Amino acid sequence: MTAAALRLRRPRWRDPRLLIGIVLVLVSVIAGMLLLSRLSATTTVLVARGDVVVGDILEADDFTTAELRLGEQVARYADSPDDIPDGAVATATVHAGELLPLSAIGQADGVELRPVVVAVDSAVAASVGPGAQVELWTTPTGTSTDARATSTLLVEDGVVRSVDEGSSLGMRSMTIEVLVAADDVPAVLEALAADDRLDVIAVPGARGATP
Repeated sequence: MTAAALRLRRPRWRDPRLLIGIVLVLVSVIAGMLLLSRLSATTTVLVARGDVVVGDILEADDFTTAELRLGEQVARYADSPDDIPDGAVATATVHAGELLPLSAIGQADGVELRPVVVAVDSAVAASVGPGAQVELWTTPTGTSTDARATSTLLVEDGVVRSVDEGSSLGMRSMTIEVLVAADDVPAVLEALAADDRLDVIAVPGARGATP
């Protein structure tokens, strides 16, 4: 009877195993509370008032502030106008209402895109907006009536910088300024010089394109 009682007796408070177990539970609870507090905390971030396109000069007035819960993503975004250096330009498109990533803040010499202006008809101009990802296709206009014209993809990942509605007269009175890679500029200029047809095609699913 005495041996059974000894086997079932309660552990003493000075038992090292019990103390270690209590410490581990407390540490786990505190760590969970700190993590929950960090994830639920709000952070001030910059939000674009309007579309900001690659190459645009970044100004503090182009952004407003918002309090959001970003958790572990907080380090990816600008939280103050002080994060925008003087003369900084956008190295990526930021649409209206989107947060400004720190990775989209750069200098003009880091933007390897060049603007070209393409005349388009009104239907095409209405299908894209600033910041839209587009393709540029060219079709020779000097092809004889007995031969079928073949279109060629000149630019695969252009970005619309602006749309100029111009005059309402004529089907090709509107122009679109497209940013293209520097390496693609010669081919685009050759097509323009040859007076070939250039078409701006919106990439399906890309931001800034109207279905």
